[in-house]
Amino acid sequence: MKTTSQTIRSTIIYGLVGGLSFIPLSAGLGYVVFWPEALYLTLWMYVAVYSILLTRWSGRRLSSIIFPLVPVLVIIFWADSISLFWVLILGTFSWIRSGICFPEHAGRKIIAELILSLGTASLVITLMPASAFGWSLTIWMFFLIQALYFVVFETEGPLKTSIQLDPFETAREQAERILS
Repeated sequence: MKTTSQTIRSTIIYGLVGGLSFIPLSAGLGYVVFWPEALYLTLWMYVAVYSILLTRWSGRRLSSIIFPLVPVLVIIFWADSISLFWVLILGTFSWIRSGICFPEHAGRKIIAELILSLGTASLVITLMPASAFGWSLTIWMFFLIQALYFVVFETEGPLKTSIQLDPFETAREQAERILS
């Protein structure tokens, strides 16, 4: 997967949209299913849509994310605690992302996923939100941390742009080198 500033920017914007849409989406689902399932289903939908974005960015088929996402969708209605569901959804998300971003580097992807997943899980569990507004902020924080994935664990070259120096500055530096 080619890392660009577009993937970082898109992840941050997706997190912001997810955080802002959490309250209306979970409240709307609350009319169809009970509250814990509405929360779990909303979180699952955010991971599913982001997984689709990851497959689009990497050029892989959508069928590569179906197997990890369908069992979690089934488990939504049997999960007893939010901590258990959070660990399950993070594991699924890590599985999908590591298979898409690092298909051949096993050691690198395990280290990357452990750092980000454990860091994200510890932050969310420490700050365990008690309200819908808290969950909105948590979702945005989650995707901000996921944007760090593309900054820290780049897969294809640095995100550097070439800086054009002033021709006079270049000539001055060459002259100084000749004189010294």
